[in-house]
Amino acid sequence: MLKKVMNNSGLLVGIIGLIIFMFGLVETDVTQKNLIVFFATFFLFLSAVIQKEPFFSGLQGIAFVSATMVFFNFPQTYNLLVFIILAVVFSIFYFSKYKINIARVCAFVGLVALCFGILLGRNEPMVVCGIVLAIYAMFSIKEGYSVGWVFLILNLLFSVVAVNALFGFI
Repeated sequence: MLKKVMNNSGLLVGIIGLIIFMFGLVETDVTQKNLIVFFATFFLFLSAVIQKEPFFSGLQGIAFVSATMVFFNFPQTYNLLVFIILAVVFSIFYFSKYKINIARVCAFVGLVALCFGILLGRNEPMVVCGIVLAIYAMFSIKEGYSVGWVFLILNLLFSVVAVNALFGFI
């Protein structure tokens, strides 16, 4: 019973985070967008932690730290440095703890693509990131993490936004 309650509450928190994130997609004021992303990443991080989904907990934890640094106007150089250090530390911890399989290869490629996209300021790696993390989310769903649905939708949106930034469809 408790597991079902935690599972449902984690999913609800994730859906709230996803909805907040979607408001951030259309916001044009940078200050407001930073505030929206701050809250969205917090709720998404919390949802993964509630369900104890190990990869998305770590990834969203890193995203939340980064969003916090942006919100409090830390210089971008510091934010990038902290992001990369956290990504490397998380990768070492996560990938040494869990067996390598197709799902975790997708997770690793997504994390590396995210790092390259942020470091280079390019959308091509972000498209790759969104696609392979969406694939990982499907494996997460298969393992019983309902919050994987939230991350599947989030990463598909992430890919669409990156493709749109590249080709200007909308």
